[in-house]
Amino acid sequence: MTNVKFGLLSGLIILLLSGTIYASAYARELAIIANKDYPSDSISATTVKDIYLGEKTSERGIKIKPMEQRDEEIKSRFIERVLGSSMDGYKAYWIKKFFQEGVMPPAVKGTPSEVLTVISQTKGAVGYIWIDDVKKDSGVKVLLKIEVGN
Repeated sequence: MTNVKFGLLSGLIILLLSGTIYASAYARELAIIANKDYPSDSISATTVKDIYLGEKTSERGIKIKPMEQRDEEIKSRFIERVLGSSMDGYKAYWIKKFFQEGVMPPAVKGTPSEVLTVISQTKGAVGYIWIDDVKKDSGVKVLLKIEVGN
């Protein structure tokens, strides 16, 4: 009888933990953010891809300055889900683009708060952070939310 109770309790705990983990992983969203003076209030995923591949460099006369995160988790999800590439493929793309066209890759910032600060202070700056890291009155606006799953 004790083994049955232990088995039921273990199963219940596993079920609760897996449901919690699945729910939190499923809810992850990236926010594509820009300086509050960015000339557009929304952006498509295709345009985000063009910006991060160095194909789109200005918006209504304002030079776009893309920012990246140093954090590997968010960066890999962004590259895989939004750009449709692997980390190695993305690095190879930028090495080739730099040497063939002289185009610089997006600037890399260390933390979400650093990304928020730089984007809020830089005209034309665009970046990505977890939606939970976006703060009201931070000097940025959310152009697009992208669910990146688990």
